Order: sequence, then C-alpha cells, then structure tokens
Amino acid sequence: MKNVTKFLFLFAVLSLVLASCSKEKKLEQQLTRKDGKWNAKSVNYKYYVGSSVEEAGNYPATGAIEFKKGGSFFLNISFGAGAYLTSSGTWTNTKDQITIVADGQASVLKVISGPKKGKLVLEETYADPASNEKETFTYNLERAD
Repeated sequence: MKNVTKFLFLFAVLSLVLASCSKEKKLEQQLTRKDGKWNAKSVNYKYYVGSSVEEAGNYPATGAIEFKKGGSFFLNISFGAGAYLTSSGTWTNTKDQITIVADGQASVLKVISGPKKGKLVLEETYADPASNEKETFTYNLERAD
C-alpha cells in the first residue's frame, strides 16, 4: 500500500511539473510563430500616486515587437504625441509573463490575454516604492501576417 501511495504522489508531482513546462513552451511557440512579429495597435497608459490614477490615456500605436526563436527581441513602438519605445535584447518566458533584458535592464511583461486568435495583450509596470508612484503600459498587439 505504501508503494502505491508513493507512486501516486510521484506521478502527481511529475504531472504538475510537465503541465507547467508545457504551458511555458506553448506560449514560446505562439510568440515566435510567423516570424514572431506582433504589430502594436494601441497603448493604454496609467500613472498612479498611491492607489489613485492621476493620469490615463489610450493611444493609437504603430510599430511592432518581434520575438525571435533563440531568445532575441526587437521592440519599436510609437504612440501618443511623439512618445516612442525602442529596445532590443533577449527574452525568456514563463507560462504567464515575458522577461525582456536590454542594456542590462530587465522588464517584466505580464500576459494579460492571448496569444489567441492573433491577439496579445501585455502589461508592463514601473513602480517607485519610495515615492509611491507607479506607471503601467498595456500593449494591445496583433500578429503580423
């Protein structure tokens, strides 16, 4: 009876590990499919002081993020009145977030929705605990064809 219990426990742990790995791999494959290029459609910006939103805007965007197989990325997005983001470096992912590293600085992009049906929503947050300020950028993307 002890052997059966041990076997079932080991099987449950192994199944959990394999399931989480497969979700990571699935996200990676979806991000890199069709040259890995995702066109920016809009950027939603919010600036908080404490829990209060002090500034917010939803801006049309142009440009793209490219996730290459092998772990490199290129980002070039412009939005609003002359605001733009340009960066390149490496990327890795878990089942629900993408970490990009450019010029030694890491940023975490939380996967809010997708990638499904050619759509992907990512959220990036910058927080300053000393001043209790926070900025969020929500990128609405569509797969480039």
